[in-house]
Amino acid sequence: MVDNLKTVFRLYRRYAVMDLLWLLRDTRYFFIQVLSDGISGGCTVAGVYLLSLNFDHFAGMKQSEILFMMGYALFVDGIFNLFFIGNNSGFISRIVGRGQLDHLIIQPVPLWAELLAQGFSPFSGSPLFLFGTGLAIYGAIKAGIIINAVWLSIFLFYGICSCLLIMSFLYIISCMAFYAPAAAEEISMVGRDLFSTLKTYPLGSMNPVVKRLFLTVLPIGLSAWFPSLLLLKAGTEGITALAFLPSLYLPGVTLVFMLTVLLLFKKGMKHYERYGSPRYTGFGFR
Repeated sequence: MVDNLKTVFRLYRRYAVMDLLWLLRDTRYFFIQVLSDGISGGCTVAGVYLLSLNFDHFAGMKQSEILFMMGYALFVDGIFNLFFIGNNSGFISRIVGRGQLDHLIIQPVPLWAELLAQGFSPFSGSPLFLFGTGLAIYGAIKAGIIINAVWLSIFLFYGICSCLLIMSFLYIISCMAFYAPAAAEEISMVGRDLFSTLKTYPLGSMNPVVKRLFLTVLPIGLSAWFPSLLLLKAGTEGITALAFLPSLYLPGVTLVFMLTVLLLFKKGMKHYERYGSPRYTGFGFR
C-alpha cells in the first residue's frame, strides 16, 4: 500500500509537469484560459445571486449567505478541476465508452492509481479553485462567520466530501457505459452539467418531496446548499451549535455512494473482462 501511494505521488509530479508545459505552451492561450475560467465561474453564480438581490430572504437565505454558498459551490468545482478534469478522469464514461480502458489497464500501475493521478491539473485547473476560495472567504466575512482553524478544517472537509460525492455519482451512472458504450459514452458529462446547473440554487422553499430527492438519490443539495447551511451555522453560532447527526450526514452519504461505486465498477469490470469493448474494430478502437 505504501508503494502504491508513492507511485501516486510520483504520477502527480509527472502530470503536474505536463499540465504546466501544456498551459504555458502559448502565452496568449494562458491568459485566455485564466480569463475564461473566471468568466465561467462568475456566470455560474450570477443568476442566483442577482435573483437574491431582488428578493429578500430568497429561498430562506440572506444575500450574504447566498454569496457564501456560491463561493462554496465554486470551491467544490475548483477541487474537481484540480484533481479530476484532466484526461477525462472525472468523465470515466468517455474512457469506457470509447474503448480506451485498455490504455489504462496496460499501465504498470494499479488502475485506481492511474485514474486518481491522471486527472491532476494543478495549474490549468487552479483558476476556478482560487476564484471559488476567494469568493467563499468574502461571502463568509459578509455573512458574519468567525473564521478560525476549526471552521476552516470543517469547510475543507465538507468541500472534499461534496467533490467526492459528485465524482461518485458520475462514476455510478458511468457504469452503464460498460454495457452500452455508444449510448452512454457522454452520460458523465450530462451528470456533471446537472450538478453545475442546479447546485447553486438554495432548496429552502422547494417542495419537500423534491428536496428529499435532492438530498438522497440525486444529491445535488449536498454539493452546496446543505453543507453551506451547516457551515453558516457553525461560523455564526459556534461549532457546538451543530447537531451531531446532520453534521455527519454529508460524509455518511458520500461513503455510501463511494461503496456503491466500488460495487458497480467491479461488476462492470468483470463484464468488460469477459466481453471487451465492441468499439474495437480491425482498424483499432472505434
